[in-house]
Amino acid sequence: MINDLKDLKSLFKLCRSQGVTEIKLNGVEISFGEMPMTQGQIQEQMSSQETDKYANFPQGELTPEQLAFYAVGGLPENDPENKDLN
Repeated sequence: MINDLKDLKSLFKLCRSQGVTEIKLNGVEISFGEMPMTQGQIQEQMSSQETDKYANFPQGELTPEQLAFYAVGGLPENDPENKDLN
């Protein structure tokens, strides 16, 4: 039974530690949502995005047009001179 805020806080902490995202008690519904990402998970996600970002980047020397295209943030799949991807 929940008698005060300390009990409620303990319940929330227990639910979070066990991965519970919703609870229903006496007609009250509480939704915690997804667990926040840890710093390690954020770093892992960022490194995989960086790897994906350059996956289709053309190899070898770039033409002046390609240099300008990539300098303004162009993506390899939109490169009109990269015939391998089109």
